[in-house]
Amino acid sequence: MQAVPTRGWGWAAHLREGGTTPWTSWSEPAEPFAETHLPGAEVLELLRRVNTTGPLQRPRVDSLLRTSPPGRGRRDLPLVGDTSPRTYGPQPVDPAELAPRELLRAASVLLAEDLLETGPTAPAEPAAEQEKLPYRLVGSPWLTMPIREELERQGKLPGGRGFTVYVLGGPLDEVAAGAWQFRTFTNRVNPWPVWLRDAQWRGWLGPRADLPRIAAWWAARVGRERVEIVTDASLLPDLLGVDSVPGPWSVSAEANEVARVIGQVLSVRTDLETQRTLLVDGLRPRLEKLEPLHPGAREVGFPAQSLEWVATRARAQRDALLEGRYAFHGDPDRLLPSGRASQGPDERRALALALSLLAGRS
Repeated sequence: MQAVPTRGWGWAAHLREGGTTPWTSWSEPAEPFAETHLPGAEVLELLRRVNTTGPLQRPRVDSLLRTSPPGRGRRDLPLVGDTSPRTYGPQPVDPAELAPRELLRAASVLLAEDLLETGPTAPAEPAAEQEKLPYRLVGSPWLTMPIREELERQGKLPGGRGFTVYVLGGPLDEVAAGAWQFRTFTNRVNPWPVWLRDAQWRGWLGPRADLPRIAAWWAARVGRERVEIVTDASLLPDLLGVDSVPGPWSVSAEANEVARVIGQVLSVRTDLETQRTLLVDGLRPRLEKLEPLHPGAREVGFPAQSLEWVATRARAQRDALLEGRYAFHGDPDRLLPSGRASQGPDERRALALALSLLAGRS
């Protein structure tokens, strides 16, 4: 049976050629250009917005049109006015009214495939000379991971004879936000508002933001006298015997959200170690390059209504560490919240970063 030209296929063909006309302004029908079903409204709208960012080569356009948003049993969204209302499944939608999170989910599939196709980046060449320094750096992973990576790249390895364990912390609201940020690049994690809601329901911010627990774990293994708390990262170079240490990665809350949704796709397509390598070494540098192109970056932080809750937990952590008689480097009160309120990632800016990634701007 001969295919029937439809308005939906006409719009899809227009977008396939680089067009940017919105769906509600399109009227011309066309015959299907593929044997599969018409791409969903979210994929077509995503392509339209990518076209406004920069032209894509035909193979990449066709790859995008073949994708379906992630989710078990999830069906593509039909276009309003192109199909009759259904008694089952998703109802037809106006693509222009889709929430940014829907388009970001659609983008995550092709972006994950890009990372898998590129593969893990080659590890940096280790320094010719290596030495083990008498330290172990633990605590907030968002703070410690860049430092450990840089020191190991320089050949300054941890674990020398009689090492001291330095537990690196800071304001608990920032440490807790860093725990979520770390997981966006290294494991599956819920969106920031959901993660925070669940933490408040449990009454616990999790193991990566529990400095007394981390300190006690190490004290039980190496002795309390070899565990020291660092609340001021500027003191680390002298403690570790190095010239300087890097700060946290230069990514915004929105970049964290992009990494999170791509990680959700990668988590069912590859092993955890490969996922972490692809996100940390492959995606993160690209996001850092894109940040200046999109003003309005946010930092991950607690909303104002949660600050008193986290302040109570911070005081309890400070008091527990003082009662544990650990040596401190920096004021213990630096563990109290900084109080910088935030509403989490801006979904529109997160989508803009994803569009730039799809357009190959990094």
